[in-house]
Amino acid sequence: MNKLEEQQYAPTIIQNVIGEPLRSEQRTGELLPRTLSRVDMLVIFITIVLFIPNASVIQATQGAGAATYLYWAIGTITFLVPGAIVCGQLNRFLPVDGAIYVWTHRALGPLWGFFAGFCAWFPGVLV
Repeated sequence: MNKLEEQQYAPTIIQNVIGEPLRSEQRTGELLPRTLSRVDMLVIFITIVLFIPNASVIQATQGAGAATYLYWAIGTITFLVPGAIVCGQLNRFLPVDGAIYVWTHRALGPLWGFFAGFCAWFPGVLV
């Protein structure tokens, strides 16, 4: 096969992303109704990020004093805001339940999809 034929048969990332729906995507609409609004989810996530620190985090930040709030603001601006923008754009492009798992599964394959889903799920178990 020459390079042109290989390129025609090699799937692009768009073809991977738009490909066949996962089995979990086919049944989500019929199982659970959406009961939390956008505002509810926003309040939950802000509460988790800002107001549920463990004791070691509180002890570690006491020495920094007022600089702690500056670092939280910098972290919010440099990490949380861009992350929210990226998730918003991905959700507009591919609006499915199980978003982080599905996006990664379709872009990088099932192994990385599982890894991303596990990394998103596991901290919630620890809190």
